[in-house]
Amino acid sequence: MRKTQGGLSLVELMVALALSATLIFGVFTVYMDSNRTSQVSNALARTQEAARIAIDLMARDMRMVGFQGCADPDDVTLNVIADDPPTDDFFETTLRGWEVTDGTWADGTEYDNTDIESDAKVGSDVISVQRGETMGIELSGKMDVENANVQVKGDDVERFGQNDIVMISNCEAADLFRISSQPSSDTWAHASGVNSTNFLSRAYTEEARIMKFSSSVYFVADTGRDDARGNDIFALYRQINQLDGSLLPPEEIVENVENLQIEYGEVLATNNIRYRPADEVGDMTSVKALRIGMLISHSDPVRDDNDTAAYALPGETITGTSGGGAVTHPEDRRLRRTFVSTVMLRNRD
Repeated sequence: MRKTQGGLSLVELMVALALSATLIFGVFTVYMDSNRTSQVSNALARTQEAARIAIDLMARDMRMVGFQGCADPDDVTLNVIADDPPTDDFFETTLRGWEVTDGTWADGTEYDNTDIESDAKVGSDVISVQRGETMGIELSGKMDVENANVQVKGDDVERFGQNDIVMISNCEAADLFRISSQPSSDTWAHASGVNSTNFLSRAYTEEARIMKFSSSVYFVADTGRDDARGNDIFALYRQINQLDGSLLPPEEIVENVENLQIEYGEVLATNNIRYRPADEVGDMTSVKALRIGMLISHSDPVRDDNDTAAYALPGETITGTSGGGAVTHPEDRRLRRTFVSTVMLRNRD
């Protein structure tokens, strides 16, 4: 007699379930591993992108420290006649740095009692640079005498107004003055009402360059935001000046920068360069290179364990909170990386 299949035996059913469970677990494991790899890769890419943007922005300013056109700052002293100037000695103040050891690091400077002094992260660094910034403006004619109005033309002329600060230079002289008149489209006066004198250091010709006075300060501060685990999110901030020389409020430029450390390449008598932190540099005017280091994280907890590693930056080691160091980072599950770049100061060769 022919027999038909009446169903599965218990053993066959258990074997089938075991094989199915193994297959599903394998697929799930592959998915989780792939997802974790994707998260880590994304975090690393975002961290590298943040580092590239932060270092590029800073390096662009740092390379131009002390720029005043073709006038060599080692040979040509900027003649400052503007009242309430952003600097009394451009050569001395073009590059300055501070170690933020407490909330009073800026005592005696223009950053004292400002948002920068109170917000800058303790254990990080602050750096300030000043330079001329080329504008789309040129002289439309030569000055007959040193106190003559400056005749200008160009796309950026309309950006300037009364009391704004202007830098003008050629290869032999440089001046910093305030515009005393309501500027027309082609005439800027520099009367003694907003300047210590109405005489520039020379009568400039069409070859002179017109520049904006640019001041930038970089520091790390708390954004006021928290990640998914309640940890603070820090960022790199920059404060720049307006055309009249006054400082704008600090602006966040790159998120997740946790620490900024800078060493200054000071030229020794032997012509060798020695890198030291700001508080150990004897003369900032002898600095010809900067070593910029940043500790950058990603705000998502993509690690399998807490980050207890120590990170080496120029002149400082950033440790975990239980490491006992003076400068610490939270022992969380964020991905962190250090980035270091050396920048040569073009105007201090």
